[in-house]
Amino acid sequence: MTEAIANDSRFFVPLYREISRQNLRLLIDPEGPHWIATDAQGADLIRKLDGKTTFGDLVATYARENGMDWAKAWLHCHSFFEEALGKKFISTQSQTKAPYPGRAEVLRPGRLSELWLHVTNACNLSCSHCLVSSSPSGIPGGDTAFWLNIIDQAQALGTSRFYITGGEPFLRDDIFEIIDHILEIPKAELIILTNGMLFRGEHLKKLSLCDPNRLQLQISLDGPTAEINNAMRGNGTFDATIRGIKEAIGLGFSPTLTTVVNRSNVAHLEDMVHLASKLGIKNLHLLLSHHRGRALESDTLAPPSTAALLEAFKRSKAATDALGLSFDNHDVLMGSLMGPSHLKVDLSNAAYESLCVYADAQVYPTAALAGIPELSLGSTLEKSLEAIWKNAPLAESIRKATVQNKAKCKDCYLKFLCGGGDIEHSYLYSGRFLGEDPFSDFYEAWILDILFSRAEAKARQKTASGYDRPVIFAAMGDDAVLDSPRPGVETLGGFAVSLSRSACVLSVDLDHSRRVVSDFYGDAAETPQAALCCPEGYPLDGSDHIPKEVLEISYGCGSPVDLAGLKAGEIMVDLGSGGGIDCFIAAKKVGPRGRVVGIDMTDRMLRQANAAREIVAANLGYANVEFKKGYLEEIPLPDQFTDLVTSNCVINLSPDKKQVFVEIWRVLKDFGRIVISDTITEQALPEGMKANPRLWGECVSGALTEKEYLAKLEQAGFYGLSILKKTLWKEVEGYRFYSAVIRGYKFEKKASCNYVGQWATYLGPMQAVVDEEGHLFPRNQAVQVCTDTAAKLQKPPYQQAFVITQGEASVIKAKASEDADSCSSTDCC
Repeated sequence: MTEAIANDSRFFVPLYREISRQNLRLLIDPEGPHWIATDAQGADLIRKLDGKTTFGDLVATYARENGMDWAKAWLHCHSFFEEALGKKFISTQSQTKAPYPGRAEVLRPGRLSELWLHVTNACNLSCSHCLVSSSPSGIPGGDTAFWLNIIDQAQALGTSRFYITGGEPFLRDDIFEIIDHILEIPKAELIILTNGMLFRGEHLKKLSLCDPNRLQLQISLDGPTAEINNAMRGNGTFDATIRGIKEAIGLGFSPTLTTVVNRSNVAHLEDMVHLASKLGIKNLHLLLSHHRGRALESDTLAPPSTAALLEAFKRSKAATDALGLSFDNHDVLMGSLMGPSHLKVDLSNAAYESLCVYADAQVYPTAALAGIPELSLGSTLEKSLEAIWKNAPLAESIRKATVQNKAKCKDCYLKFLCGGGDIEHSYLYSGRFLGEDPFSDFYEAWILDILFSRAEAKARQKTASGYDRPVIFAAMGDDAVLDSPRPGVETLGGFAVSLSRSACVLSVDLDHSRRVVSDFYGDAAETPQAALCCPEGYPLDGSDHIPKEVLEISYGCGSPVDLAGLKAGEIMVDLGSGGGIDCFIAAKKVGPRGRVVGIDMTDRMLRQANAAREIVAANLGYANVEFKKGYLEEIPLPDQFTDLVTSNCVINLSPDKKQVFVEIWRVLKDFGRIVISDTITEQALPEGMKANPRLWGECVSGALTEKEYLAKLEQAGFYGLSILKKTLWKEVEGYRFYSAVIRGYKFEKKASCNYVGQWATYLGPMQAVVDEEGHLFPRNQAVQVCTDTAAKLQKPPYQQAFVITQGEASVIKAKASEDADSCSSTDCC
């Protein structure tokens, strides 16, 4: 639980690096690792933290430097430091740790989670940039029995992800025997790297029998036109690969398009995105060229400059965003940068959790290093895969390597965010695993661009509410997304360590959290699940117009509708409407002149809701409910549409709650209200709970603390926040979860706001109160206010506690500018 801030509280901050871009400030803690993005005011507050200055002194300094009264300065400082504490960037106690000893002291080989099978070095092509120099005369690879035995050994070591590469894997007559053997392993995942040119005839028939949900194809194409591609891959290859891609998509596969980036095609990567979109491909992968193989023979196949790479990657990202594609290089890096704070990425999982068995039966640390004699870990014809993995001296040497000992990286402020780069590139360019990665300057530039882009996007999540406190726009660990388990996450001695994967394949499903929730509740739509995310049931009184089937699939943490004060003729929007129960309850309350709209992303729930809608309309004698498919972060409704937005235990499921609140603010009318029922926690949840799919669907993993929830609502522009109801729901793994109903109101700041002689008098019962803008209202004393503040105080929830008078006040006047014609950010809200 975050420690309460007192007047004598002192704050400690780690050694960090500050980087500025316009009004944004990026503060990076290299050793955490951790980072936050804030504004100039926030960065200035952090700079003042020395472990000695008290909170009270910080408030006084802030008030003096910014020309504001103490109450407003207190509010600004308190909310910012509370947020920084919640993000774990600062603390109220000195954090002294022993030096990080390197990953070998934390990680031990536990499970060989993935295995690369280089099943042949023979290929139907002789690409000019092939790093393993494959050709039609390449090593054919072991026989069927050999590869099936390797797969069996890997299964016994816990392997669940297999990669098949070459050469061209589909040149092998037995490739489908190998594929079938892997897919017989429960929950095994298979990725095949191919040029796609052999997807015809018998191969196509057999491919059609494979499950696209478990077999992923990564198809190589190195230019958006035949001229660019064929110069590297050979005449006719562009058309043949395009045909193969279309065949794979026609069979239900969703292939990744991969392109090796070099000087000859770097200027055309944006065009690759457009080609991928035209073909129906959903994911793009860009592979930085390795210093190996035939590519060394031509300058045009060499890596581009850092500036050219950065520009190409940025343009590719913009294009994939515009066209709705995934750019997996960006998405995987973003996953690391937005992952849990204080989780160190320390080099790759090679020799820890990943190996490659080459076509000659030798085992290598990675696929990109396969075939280099001095890097062989041993032969599977002489020793078991397990013995080679655990006992090979070179494997042990690689496991002992750490970014802490990497020449350029050890003092880099991004070392535990990028993990030291790619050991394959380091070795191929320097001859040492701990040598410099030739793309390190690019990684630094791209990471900073991503972090600032993230901060800029979050800074734009701003409403016209007048909220002017310093704020943390983004931070490491924000918006947790359920994803596949990270390689090698272990904790020892206070250090949490993770590993990167080979850059040859970067598969990530950023929509995983939405898919988990959609599948989870889609199943619940068809098979009712008792007490699923339901601390409180629905009252049966007044629900006789609702079909029994709807009541059975109604999941939530207490209906907010009864506490929303709905009036006849009002419009209500329910987010995450599920089977429609809250909408149907509201339909009766708003009557035939009212309107109710339910928003849900789950097709099966929408089908159930729409089926019940006609029954409800017949029972009521009027139809005033509709359902729309959509995400909470992108509500498919116009601005200022509704009087009320409700949500029942759904917002906790969103990976971007701040955006949800901004969207709610957008669709509400001025002075409109939210009444949200949701789960909240007493303290921040550990990462293990956040990554549990079952707990996510049960409204546990995505829950915020009460402070975080209210802070995000305030930052989105809501005022008058109240917790209308709060009950203990349950305890999970020692963490308490509460069902809470929260209400708030929207007010849009007016350009015409000014002082016109209005005075607000607080009636009590408290001795004094402070509003969201930091205005202090002592009991029974008149305070001059601007027109915006006066308007808010005359509406719920404040109208019963204040009297607004016009002209000369009858009680003590508060200090106000005598000559102010209009209000500024320091004079009013």
